[in-house]
Amino acid sequence: MEKRLSFLLIAFLVISITGCGSRKSAENANFESISANRGGAYTETVANDVAEPQVAKEVTATDIAPKVIKTANVSIEVFDYLKSRQKVDSIVAKHKGYITNEAFQETDTQKSNSITIRVPAQNFDQLLSDFAAIAKKVDYQNIYTQDVTEEYIDVKTRLINKLEVEKTYRKHLREAKNIEDILKIENKLAEIRSEIESAEGRLKYIDHQVNLSTVSLYLYQKLEYKYIPEELPGFWQRVKEGIHWGWKGFLWFLILLVKLWPLWLLGIAAYFFYIKIKGYLKNRKKKEKKAKKLQKKTKLPNEPIL
Repeated sequence: MEKRLSFLLIAFLVISITGCGSRKSAENANFESISANRGGAYTETVANDVAEPQVAKEVTATDIAPKVIKTANVSIEVFDYLKSRQKVDSIVAKHKGYITNEAFQETDTQKSNSITIRVPAQNFDQLLSDFAAIAKKVDYQNIYTQDVTEEYIDVKTRLINKLEVEKTYRKHLREAKNIEDILKIENKLAEIRSEIESAEGRLKYIDHQVNLSTVSLYLYQKLEYKYIPEELPGFWQRVKEGIHWGWKGFLWFLILLVKLWPLWLLGIAAYFFYIKIKGYLKNRKKKEKKAKKLQKKTKLPNEPIL
């Protein structure tokens, strides 16, 4: 019994494997016939599932020089602002830099200017040394560095890979003959080209920041404070100004009175109402007095007491 079961199980497995093999052979034959009938063009499924190749290219730190962005904040006091300002222009031109902006201020105690300078990175240190040479006193000199080598390598690697992917898609585009497949590949190419341009722009920006360092220079000269007494006007000048401002005040008062005309009307109406009420009360009192006098005249004399 056990031998018969073993024999049946082996036979079932052999039949299953043979059937799967014949099915795969039939599917392959069917796919090849369809591809031949379509002239080697991509099917819709192939066009949808075109996968980006896994490019093994990678940029390492040894392939490029270190990318470091340098900036500095410097404050210096000078003996003569005008002469020192001219020297600053000469120093900047000497080191092939340029000024991006400046803000000049002058008060009773100080002349100052905040200047932003861009200079090639290789001249950065020498520029700072020349600024210190023209200073009466260096208040502070702060230097900051930002290492962007890792970001640069990452962007560069992604750019190289995207360029390789673009080549692969262009190859597929030349081989494609179905319009629908061609449109889908072109859309994918447009997306990849946008990513390539973004990466190229980022690399250019990093190179620009690395190649040109930024120096923020605060240049100032202290001035001796001189008291200048205020010039007061003379007596007659003040009398003249008093008359002038008095006349103007009188005119403003008249204008104010004109603006209050509604109050004037209310005041006049109230006055006439008061006069009328007062006259009415006065006439009433007179009538009451006359009535009392008449009562006294017509009153009988008192009877004698028994």
